[in-house]
Amino acid sequence: MAKKVSDCLNLMRRILGRRNKLDADSNDNILMAYINDFVNISMSDDVKLFEQFGTLTFTITADNITGVYPFTQVGLDSSTDFINISNEAFISLSDPAASSTSWNHLNVLQDPAEFYSRWGVNNEIILTPGCPTDMLFYGNELVFRTVPDTSYDVFLYGYKVNPAFATDTNEELPFDYWLRYISYGASLNYARDFRFDNEAKQLLANDFAHERKLMLTRTHNQRKMARGIPSF
Repeated sequence: MAKKVSDCLNLMRRILGRRNKLDADSNDNILMAYINDFVNISMSDDVKLFEQFGTLTFTITADNITGVYPFTQVGLDSSTDFINISNEAFISLSDPAASSTSWNHLNVLQDPAEFYSRWGVNNEIILTPGCPTDMLFYGNELVFRTVPDTSYDVFLYGYKVNPAFATDTNEELPFDYWLRYISYGASLNYARDFRFDNEAKQLLANDFAHERKLMLTRTHNQRKMARGIPSF
């Protein structure tokens, strides 16, 4: 049976002992905010799961003479996992990325100082258009150098941020086995903010560590069955 957000709320109430839905400090809206903050902010940095890995595909063209592509302007296929892309859509990118037209790899840089020390700043008009070899991923922009001389399909691979759930508590969780990890993680953050005593917080931390270990066991079992890829 598919697990839902409402199952997270019910489990949180048992974990925290906050079963009165009329309590202003622990009504459904408050607990839902903790669930969403944990899923959207904390979880993506805490664990790297296979199901969080995805691909973003888009096209860069010669019409864009700056080589700068804000996320809000990237033309996305409706089938992509990143349809709701934002400046936090990626946790990290795999290096290199790929350009399908030329089958060349793109070096992914995330340090603007290193990127612009190679290419200079405010000099787009003197760059010779060609096949981009470097891409800066920083803030809410992707910057390509050199600027493209034709259209190129770009494929980016990386871990994505989990989107927040809607206010509808009947929404299904992406994966059933996330239920206890999310519930205990959100509960631990709640306990910290509402100043539970140290003993209660330590018990919650121990329980969360147990659920986190179980979460990562699945990814570990998947990884250990995969053959290593040579670096050459």
